[in-house]
Amino acid sequence: MGKTLNIMENNNAEMFIFAYTKDNKMKSFFLNVLAGLTLFFAPITGLIIVVGLVIIFDTFTGIYKSVKLKGWCSVRSRKLSQIISKLVLYELSVLVLFPIDKFLLNEIFLTFVSVQFFATKLICIFLIVVEITSIKENIEEALNIDILKAVKRFLSRAKEISNDVDDIKN
Repeated sequence: MGKTLNIMENNNAEMFIFAYTKDNKMKSFFLNVLAGLTLFFAPITGLIIVVGLVIIFDTFTGIYKSVKLKGWCSVRSRKLSQIISKLVLYELSVLVLFPIDKFLLNEIFLTFVSVQFFATKLICIFLIVVEITSIKENIEEALNIDILKAVKRFLSRAKEISNDVDDIKN
């Protein structure tokens, strides 16, 4: 009976060692794949971060507008959960377009424009403009102002001051 127990203990130890090395191989494989993906998408990490930050800022301005106009009771988890799907959709669209741009479109665009990954950057600009427009609308509704009119007034006033300074110099 003692010999059988030793055999079973050895089998368990071998199975443990096999499972341990198998797990390490799997872990190593996944880490290598993750490192490869990180390096592949490294040229557009800044774009991905900027798109994500603009979405987050749009979310904050949307929450501010909602609280300012309707109070805290207007903030719902269902509406907030839509932010996650929006963030995932926007970021995935950039991540899916990048390989297409890198292997297909980049050479075509480089003949016309000397910008690497032009299509990826163009879609990022489009997404950022959409979010900035939403941010502008949220601020205008929350504060009851027209930002474009305020900027025009500021620029015309700055021009008047500049003209006055030029008149004083002369």
